[in-house]
Amino acid sequence: LDVSNFNTSKVTDMSSMFSRMSILTELDVGNFNTSKVTDMSSMFYGMSSLTTLDLSNFDTSNVTDMNFMFRNMYSLTELDVSNFNTSNVTNVSYMFYGMESLTELDISNFDTSNVTDMIRMFENSSNLTNITYGDNFIYANSAGTTGMYSNCPANKPTDPSWDGVI
Repeated sequence: LDVSNFNTSKVTDMSSMFSRMSILTELDVGNFNTSKVTDMSSMFYGMSSLTTLDLSNFDTSNVTDMNFMFRNMYSLTELDVSNFNTSNVTNVSYMFYGMESLTELDISNFDTSNVTDMIRMFENSSNLTNITYGDNFIYANSAGTTGMYSNCPANKPTDPSWDGVI
């Protein structure tokens, strides 16, 4: 699927854009302009044959919804979300759910100060052992965290705001 020439400069909603494209093994979205996007929920949900995804050029500064964004990407071994700006995001529920082949994840740039829903964020990512958190990955707004790390052996956040939550 060649989407390298898509003009996405006016797009505000990319929810479910590539959802359930389970036979796709390659996807280059490096040229996507995402500066106006507010909804990326389920964007890559169920892309179970994709092994790598580089989103380092994504501008997520206006995104508010990332729930289900990468859910059930079973074969993904590399995911670059290190430049994500999540300062306006309120929902990350099921975001990394079921990522069975991913072993490490860098979310050190994530700001969760406005997040109200983190339910099952990493659940069933059974080989995810190393998550790199940053200073802004905090527990705030009495966010829902039910099952956040269920069947996920990853290290937990050490920020004091998480004391007693996980």
